Amino acid sequence: MRYVLQAEQEEADMKSVKTMSVVLLTGAVLVLAACATSEEKANRERIRLQSEVTTVTVEHKGTGLGIDQLPVWITAYMNSGASGIEALSEYKDVYAIVAQEYGTSLQPLLTWVNNFNAQQQIGATINTRIASLFQANESMLPNTDEAVREYNNSINTLVSASYTGARKDSDWWIKQRIEEKGKEPETRYTAMVLYTIPKATLNAQIAQQLKQLAEGNPELDEAFNAITAQILEKGLDSDPNLAADTN
Repeated sequence: MRYVLQAEQEEADMKSVKTMSVVLLTGAVLVLAACATSEEKANRERIRLQSEVTTVTVEHKGTGLGIDQLPVWITAYMNSGASGIEALSEYKDVYAIVAQEYGTSLQPLLTWVNNFNAQQQIGATINTRIASLFQANESMLPNTDEAVREYNNSINTLVSASYTGARKDSDWWIKQRIEEKGKEPETRYTAMVLYTIPKATLNAQIAQQLKQLAEGNPELDEAFNAITAQILEKGLDSDPNLAADTN
């Protein structure tokens, strides 16, 4: 009798194992199916995004001269911004200032290129690059709200100041046709202009502005002197950690 009960128990255990195997296998199949479905959906989405809009270059500034490549500075800018241009050997001693504009016809963009004023763009460049230097030297400030407020406001003074020495280096335009399924084709022009200013020239002018700010704010003198020293030594590409190393 004991053997019969043991055999029945073994048979029940085997059925349980088989049932569990079926459940696990079914679960695995469902997971794989879900993964496959997600992957197929992602692939379909990728294909859909790639095929819905087509951009065709119709002509550009160099078309009439048989030029079939973008200028190196544009490629560098698209890849790495202004720092990408400055990494090129011919631009290593200047700051690059780039602006771009879009339109549906060429002539207004050519007018924009010819009348472009680099002052505002220089201010934006300074604002972007000098913020880290100000932040790195903030520990030198007196521990008062007024000092911090004046310190931060001084950035606006630097940004809004007038700087000389910038010159137009190059410009480019391109005409493209944008085609999207279910829509009328659209023509778009893009114009880009490159100005440069010698690093030594802009560095010296910023240093002069900082000197004037320090004279009017003796409590901020130490921080301004530190920033000035870094700019004159390494320019607006100064390592913000340099201040921490010299404190």
